[in-house]
Amino acid sequence: MDFYPWMKTLHVLLAILAMGSNATYGIWQARAARNPEHMGWTLRTVKFIDDRVANPSYIGLAIFGVLMVLTGPWEFEMFWIAVAIGLYLLLMVLGLAVYTPLLSRQIRVFETDGPHSPEFAQLTRRSRMLGGLLGLIVIAIVVLMVVKPGA
Repeated sequence: MDFYPWMKTLHVLLAILAMGSNATYGIWQARAARNPEHMGWTLRTVKFIDDRVANPSYIGLAIFGVLMVLTGPWEFEMFWIAVAIGLYLLLMVLGLAVYTPLLSRQIRVFETDGPHSPEFAQLTRRSRMLGGLLGLIVIAIVVLMVVKPGA
C-alpha cells in the first residue's frame, strides 16, 4: 500500500490546523481590545491554542514533511524544499524563543498592571509586529510548497 498520499493528506490537514489557529490570534485580540476586561481570558486562550494545537501541528508538519521527502520523489537539496526548511526553522525559533515568551509576559503584565498600562501597550505592539512577520514567513512557506519553484 502506498502511504505517500496519506502522509500528504495529514501534512495538509496539519498545515490547515496550525496556520488556521495562528491566523485567528489577531482577530481574538482585536475583539478583546474592544472589551478590555476580556483580554486576560483571550490571551490565555490564545496561549492554550498555541501550546496545545498550533505548535504540536507544526511539529507534525515537520515529521510528515521529512517522511514525504524520504519516501516520495523529492530531495532535501531541491531549492524549494531547502528554502522552506530554512524558513520553517526560522519560524520555529521565532515562535518558540520569541513569540511564546512574549505572549506569557503579555499575560503577566495584563494580570498585574491591567490593559491600559504602557508596558502592556508596548508588548501588544510587539506581539502584533511579530505575528505579522510570522504570518509572512508562513505564507512564503505555503507558496514554496504549492508553486515548487525549480522543481
